[in-house]
Amino acid sequence: MTRWLGRCLGLWMVLASGACRSTQSSVEIAPSETSESPAAAAPSPSPDPPLVASTSAAPANTAEAPPATTFPSLLNISVRAPDAFYTPPTKLPPTPGALLKSEPLKDVALPSGMQGWRILYTTSVDDRTPATAVATVFAPEKLPPGPRPVIAWAHGTTGLMQECMPSLVSVPSEGIPARDRILQQGWVVVATDYAFAEKGGPHPYLIGEGEARSTLDAVRAAQGMPELTLADRTVVWGHSQGGHAALWTGSVGPRYAPEVKIFGVAAIAPAADPKSILAMNVEVDKRLGAYVARAYSRFYPDVTFEQALRPEALAAAREMQSLCGFLPPDHPLRIHALATSFQGPALATSKNPALAARLTQNAATGAIAAPVLVAQGLADIAVPPRATDAYVEGRCAAGQQLEYWTFPAPDHLSIVRRGSPLDEPLAAWTSARFEGKPQQPGCSRKSW
Repeated sequence: MTRWLGRCLGLWMVLASGACRSTQSSVEIAPSETSESPAAAAPSPSPDPPLVASTSAAPANTAEAPPATTFPSLLNISVRAPDAFYTPPTKLPPTPGALLKSEPLKDVALPSGMQGWRILYTTSVDDRTPATAVATVFAPEKLPPGPRPVIAWAHGTTGLMQECMPSLVSVPSEGIPARDRILQQGWVVVATDYAFAEKGGPHPYLIGEGEARSTLDAVRAAQGMPELTLADRTVVWGHSQGGHAALWTGSVGPRYAPEVKIFGVAAIAPAADPKSILAMNVEVDKRLGAYVARAYSRFYPDVTFEQALRPEALAAAREMQSLCGFLPPDHPLRIHALATSFQGPALATSKNPALAARLTQNAATGAIAAPVLVAQGLADIAVPPRATDAYVEGRCAAGQQLEYWTFPAPDHLSIVRRGSPLDEPLAAWTSARFEGKPQQPGCSRKSW
């Protein structure tokens, strides 16, 4: 179950690689050197704690399910529709980071020894746009004494709308690396869904200020949970889109939420420079362009949805912007079909100066006072290693201190899959940050 999800999460991003190929009547899981076997194959040992299912399954999505023989390993994974918990009160407190609702997770599967809650809180996209957000909070069932350090987790692309967010999936902790070490260390994870200024969406996709604010406000809100006592030590982790969010959180934090003490920022395969990555990877532009156009046209007055897209991609993008990247399973297949209906990129970046300027504006080039780690898999085809190389080179030239780790085998997804070679060094690096140990000066690079 979870191996299929870990492998094909964000199917729209890896279809071009052949790792997950759609056919007319089914999804074919094709072998590759960097991917694990699907769930139907013989199981292999996993270093992470086993998932413990709750007593009742999460409500099934209303979309028509594919035949059992088509998605055998998705039968035990479900995504529920947003319920009343996601509806904020009519009158909201004016302060961002206010805890509005909190309740224990129900009808989900979590690693053994982990407990969780979902919280609703106030946040903002920018100084003019108040919003609310849901976050999932994970903690060991047996909490060590004393306030617990916090990992603020920013997830990768799952879609644009609330219905696509990880808090609604029946395995909500999937995609978070080093979960066994998190439990051993007694850390608490606060995982935002990102902000929604209106019911349903969109969220500020690849808009760094908005992503950062919802990440910081999730930590603020979790501080108000009666079940937990959190330390004033936070390390931010993020993957892909979440790597972009993590880097922005590191630079925005001291200005926006100075009481959230950031002890480190770890960006994994980060979409750090969206314009550069989209220019390098047409297949990603084809699949992400609709999300970018919808989000930027919502939050930037000088960008319109229609003009942000090339004419030949417009019809497909109108449908793609509301589809989720991995569940329900017919959504990524539909995204793939729509992406093959036109040639070239979706975005009209080269002919739309306003869009190009906004993408440039959202490169994660702000100075970060806390220690910074950037991790990149060299088999990644979604965020090309040369894009991350160029980003790191630029930040180092600007005086940013950071560590840059590369891993030869992992691709975009397997670098955060259970058992990744990133797990142990990431946990050790994070422990050092929580202990207040200084990062080595300058810029350093290490290949694992």
